[in-house]
Amino acid sequence: MVNYRRMKLKSTDAVYFLTMATENRKPWFHPEQNIFIVQQTMRRIKDRFDLCYEAWPILPEHIHWLISPNRADYSKVVFAFKRGIGAEFKKRGQLQDGEKIWQARFWEHTIRDDEDYQRCVEYIHYNPVKHALVDSPFKWPYTSFHEFVAGGIYPSDWAEGSEIVIDGAEYDR
Repeated sequence: MVNYRRMKLKSTDAVYFLTMATENRKPWFHPEQNIFIVQQTMRRIKDRFDLCYEAWPILPEHIHWLISPNRADYSKVVFAFKRGIGAEFKKRGQLQDGEKIWQARFWEHTIRDDEDYQRCVEYIHYNPVKHALVDSPFKWPYTSFHEFVAGGIYPSDWAEGSEIVIDGAEYDR
């Protein structure tokens, strides 16, 4: 097995971009009741670990988070989140024995500066358009984009009707 190391900063103001994908990209989070489970679990994890979700979308087969974990170990946050989702799906009879919701690992990127932060926020908010789920970020209801619009950071028609280019996004599939 490959010896894999993640970058973890001791600073309480560190920000990380995390991606968690479902096993074989199965669209577990397509029905609305399953998205509710994800949102509910995100709230529990936020309270339990005292973290801040800076930006996020919930897509049918993956989730992105831009988080400030404060003092929490983000690997433990992701583990608790994935485990919580699995337990809730099992409790509701949506997960059979031996069936997996999540890929074993998750992807992590440590935010380096303000420009990197902005690039990741834009990537997150454009993601539903990139995956052809909607033609405007505003039309995807399961995202922090609406909070950014309400806060005056983005206009509601940001990236509507045009493809935007985000440096580094060409490496994403």
